[in-house]
Amino acid sequence: MKESQELFRRARLKMPGGGCAGGRIHRVLERPLYLERAEGSHIVTVDGEEYIDYHCGAGGILFGFNHPRLKEAIRKCVEKGFFMNFDSDYTLEFAELFTKLVPTVEKIRLTNSGTEATMAAIRLARAYTGKDLILKMDGHFHGMHEMIWYNGGVGTDLDEYGEARNVIPETPGFPQGAENHVKLIEFNNPYAVEHAFEKYKGRIAAIIMEPVNYDCGCVPSTKKYMKRVRELCSREETLLIFDEVISGLRFRPGSAQGYYGVQPDLSTFAKAVANGFSLALIGGREEIMDLLNPVGPVVCSGTSSGNLMSVMAGIECLKMALEPGFYDKIEETEQMLCGGIDDLFRKHKVPGHVRSHGAQFALYFGYEEPELDYTLSETVKRFRPDLYRQFVKECLAEHLYFYYGGDKPFPHHCGFTSAHTKEDVEITLEKMDRIFRKMKF
Repeated sequence: MKESQELFRRARLKMPGGGCAGGRIHRVLERPLYLERAEGSHIVTVDGEEYIDYHCGAGGILFGFNHPRLKEAIRKCVEKGFFMNFDSDYTLEFAELFTKLVPTVEKIRLTNSGTEATMAAIRLARAYTGKDLILKMDGHFHGMHEMIWYNGGVGTDLDEYGEARNVIPETPGFPQGAENHVKLIEFNNPYAVEHAFEKYKGRIAAIIMEPVNYDCGCVPSTKKYMKRVRELCSREETLLIFDEVISGLRFRPGSAQGYYGVQPDLSTFAKAVANGFSLALIGGREEIMDLLNPVGPVVCSGTSSGNLMSVMAGIECLKMALEPGFYDKIEETEQMLCGGIDDLFRKHKVPGHVRSHGAQFALYFGYEEPELDYTLSETVKRFRPDLYRQFVKECLAEHLYFYYGGDKPFPHHCGFTSAHTKEDVEITLEKMDRIFRKMKF
C-alpha cells in the first residue's frame, strides 16, 4: 500500500471525509494530495511523485514555494520570538508598502483570511450607509459566511432584469431569513444594476464583486461596465466593494482597481498578499475605515490578526511585487503558457480555449468563443466538465498538478507563479500535446 493510501485510511478515522478542509479532496484522486515538500513551481508527494504545480494553493501562492526571501523573513521572525497580538514597526512597514502598491487604498485593517475581511467590509458598509441590502453578483465567492455565501453560479434562475428569482444559501445551517439581506444579479450586466437600484431604492448599502470572477474560472468584467457601476454607486450613495482576495498582486501595481481605472470604496485582499501565510486585509477610503474600532464603533479585531510571521512574509511579497521586471516575467509566462495551450486546443481540434488574467487562468472545455466567458449563464450551458475531468486525470498521469473539485458547470481557476520557468512551461506544453492527442470528445 502506498503511503498516501495509508494516510488517507487513517485520516478518515479522525477528520470528516479524510481531509482538514472539504476542498482538500481531489475528486479525481478521491483523496487529498499528501505532500512531503515543495520547491519553486514543483511539489513532491509522500509517495515520491513530483509534479509541476498549476493549482498554486487555490490562488495563495504567487512567488513559488519555499522562496529564499520568505525563508529568511521567517528566520528573523523566529529569532524575534514570533510574537502575536502585538503591533511592531513591521506592521507599519506592511501598511505603508501596501498603500504604495495599491494607492487607491488609504488605510487598512489586517485580518487572517479573506472570509474575515469580507465580513468586516460588509459590516462596515452597512454601518457607514445606514442601509441594509447587499448586492452580490451571480457566481462570485466572498467567503463562507451567512452575510454573502449564496448562489455559487450553478444555473441560477434569473428574471428578465438579470436578478435571481431565488437567493439560495450555499450550505445548510444558515439561519432562516438570512438570505433576505442579499440580492443577487447577473455580472457584467449594467441594466441589472440599474434595475436593482430602482427596485430597492434607498436600501442598498453596498455592491460587492470580484473584478475578475476567478471562482467560476476566469471571468473578467469590462471597463465600461465597471465605470457604470461606479457611477451608479456614487449617485445612489452606495459603497462599491472590490473583493481582490485572488486578484490582489496578480495585476501590476494598482491591482485590478488600477487596471480598470475604478476606485472602489472598500477592498479586500488575502492569499498572495503573504504567499499563503494567514494574512488578509480590508482597506479603503479613510473616512470609512475610521469607523473601525478603536476610532469608531464598528468592531474588527482578532487574536492572530497581523501576527508577526505573516506580516514579515507579506512585507517581502510586497517588496518583490514592487521590483522592476516582476510583472514583465509574469506576463511573459502567461503569454507563453496560455498562448501555447490555446494553440494546442486548435491543433488537436479540442473544443475549448484558455482565458487568463495575470497569473491565473482557466481552461474552458466545450466551446471556442471566448466572448461568451463574460456571461456565466452562457458558460454553464456550454462548458463540458466531463472533458475537464478527463484532462485533469491525464495531467496527473503526466505529473502536472491540476485540481478538480467536482463536476461544476464552469472551470476551476488554475495558476502559475513567478517561480515557473521557461523550462517548466516547455515541459508542460510537451506533455499537454500528448494529453490532447489522447482525449476523446
